[in-house]
Amino acid sequence: MEIDTGSILILIGLLLILFEAVTPGLYLPAVGISLTIYGIMLLYYPSLAFPFAILSGILTIVLMHYLVYNVGKDIKIGAEKYIGRIITLSEDLDEQGYGLITIDNEKWHVKGNEPLKKGDRVKIVGIEGVSLVIEKVK
Repeated sequence: MEIDTGSILILIGLLLILFEAVTPGLYLPAVGISLTIYGIMLLYYPSLAFPFAILSGILTIVLMHYLVYNVGKDIKIGAEKYIGRIITLSEDLDEQGYGLITIDNEKWHVKGNEPLKKGDRVKIVGIEGVSLVIEKVK
C-alpha cells in the first residue's frame, strides 16, 4: 500500500482543523483547509492545486476574521450597555441628586448634577460607583 503526498497533506490539514477546536484563535483552520484542498487537488488536478490552496487559505482567513473572531468584541454588559440611552424619569430626584429608575425591568440608581423632576427626559452619560450619571436632554 502506497501513501502519496496528497493523502498526507489531507491528513495534516484535517489534524490542524481539529487542533483549532482544542486551542481556538490561532487561525489554524486556514492552514488546515489550505493543506486539505492542496492535497485533494494534488490527487485529482495537480496543475490547479497551488492556486486553489492559496485562494482557500485567504478566503478562510477573511471569513474567520469577520464571522468568528470579530463577533462579540463590542458586547457591553451591566451598566455600560445603558450609556447614551435617553429615558424619561418616573420620579423626582432627591435633594442630593439621587433617584431610582427602571430600565429593561431592572432598577438602577441614578445621579444627576442638576435638579430633575418626574417626566424630564434625561440621557445616561456615565457611571459613578453603582449609579448611572444622567444629564437633562436639551
